[in-house]
This record gives sequence, C-alpha cells and structure tokens, in this order.
Amino acid sequence: MPLFSTHRPARLWLAPLLLVPGLIGNVCAAGAAQVGTSQGVNFGQAVINSSCTVTTGDGSIGVRTNRSLITSDSAETGNFTGTRAAASISALSNLTDSAVLKVENPTLGGGTAASSAQVKVGTTGATWGAAGEVRLGADGTLESTPVHVRFSTTDNNSRFATGTYTASATVSCYE
Repeated sequence: MPLFSTHRPARLWLAPLLLVPGLIGNVCAAGAAQVGTSQGVNFGQAVINSSCTVTTGDGSIGVRTNRSLITSDSAETGNFTGTRAAASISALSNLTDSAVLKVENPTLGGGTAASSAQVKVGTTGATWGAAGEVRLGADGTLESTPVHVRFSTTDNNSRFATGTYTASATVSCYE
C-alpha cells in the first residue's frame, strides 16, 4: 500500500446548526416564550398559635373520722368516711415536650376553712405541695394522670365542722 495517495476519502456530510442568541432557552423550554411583563406572586401570612387542649375527670374526697383531714388520696392512712378517688388530667398540644400542665390553687369549700391546701400530680415520685406539674411527652400528649388534693385545718380544735365540703383546683397549660 502506498504511503501517499491522491485519492481523497469521502467526507461525512453534517447539517449546519444555526445558533441564534436567545433562541436556545426558548427551544429548551418547549417553545414557551414570555409575552408581556413579569408579575410577582404574593402569599398570605401564616398565623402560628400555640394550642393545648386539657381534658379533666372529676375525683371525690373523703374525711378522716376524727375530721382532721379531707383528701382524695386513698393511700392516706387512718379511718375515713366517703369515697376517696383521684381526679385526672390529660392533654394534647402542638407544643410537644416544651409544654407543662400545672395544677394549683387547691380550694376547699364548706363549713370550716382549710389552713393547709395541697395537691399531688402523678404517681411515681409525686409529692404534696401548693402546686404540682407534669411535662407533656415528646409528641405533645399527656395520658390520663391522677391529681389528688388534701386539706387540714387549725380551726375548731383542728377539726372540720359537720357539713358538706367540695374541693377544686386549677389546671393550666404553659410553654
């Protein structure tokens, strides 16, 4: 085979590609062309509210037979009359575990004023105090949790007078 040949090989024919500035973007966008001026689009404001729905269940109180203590706690020792049963609280919140349910201001209504009013919230490790609290779970819920109250008096020889008594406490949700 000769090193040099005068015969030229056939050339491949390529169709010319015409590039026009501004046309490439329109061709890539499937022929969409802007007609008219650009306009903005606005979105209304978002309102973010904290929510905490508290559900309560009533309890009942009993009195020590010597009338020195009125309580809902059936674990209190001594002889009692009446049915002692815890009240209950539960909650659902969008605050997740940053929310706390606080039970405070236990009050006793009846013939003799209470000198001491205490509340106890929960079961494990719960202690008596002027107020009690419990934190909501990571999902913002609190399953049914017991709430107890107890009252004593220094009036009337440290005895509650004969009569009808009612008790209450305030439950609030805080962030």
